[in-house]
Amino acid sequence: MSTEDQILSAASEILEQQGPEAVTTRAVCQAASVTAPTLYHHFGDKRGLLRAVVMRGVETFMAQKRTNRQTADALADLKRGWNGWIAFALERPKLFRMMIDYTRSDPGASKEAFGLMRAVVERLEARGRLTTDVDTAARTIWAASNGIQSLFLQDVPAAEIKRSSDILLDALVARFVKTGG
Repeated sequence: MSTEDQILSAASEILEQQGPEAVTTRAVCQAASVTAPTLYHHFGDKRGLLRAVVMRGVETFMAQKRTNRQTADALADLKRGWNGWIAFALERPKLFRMMIDYTRSDPGASKEAFGLMRAVVERLEARGRLTTDVDTAARTIWAASNGIQSLFLQDVPAAEIKRSSDILLDALVARFVKTGG
C-alpha cells in the first residue's frame, strides 16, 4: 500500500468510527504511522486530506456503479442500482454525508451517476414499460434519491432510512413502470 493510500485509509477509518471532527492531522498521522510533513506533502492540509477522502469515496462509489452488469431485466437493474447506493451509504454513513455535501457544492460531480440511472430508465422506455417520458421518470427518481439523502444529513437511523427508501422505490416503480413485459 502506498503512503498516500495508507494515510487515506487511516483518515477514512477515523471518519467512520469517530466522525469528521476526529479526523485531525495528528490523529491521522498517528494511525497511519507517518509524520506530519509526510501528510502535508501528499495533501497540503486537513482540508486537502478530507477532500481526498471524499474523492476516493466518490471514485469507489462510481466504480461500484459502473461494475453493475446490465441484465435483460431493466427494472431489476434499476432496483439493484437504487439498493446499491443505499447499501453503500448505510455502510459508510459519515463518508456518504460528506459526499452529499461535495456533490451539492459541485453538481457536475454526480453527472455520471445520473447518466447511469437514466440509461436504465431509457431501457425501460425502449421495452414499452414506462408510463411517462424518460426525462420525467429520471428526474423524479433523482429527486427521490435526493430526498433519501436528506435523511442521511438529518442523522435518521439506518433502519428508518432503509424503510423509507424501500417505500419510495416501490411507489416510484408503481407509478412509472407497467407490470409485465
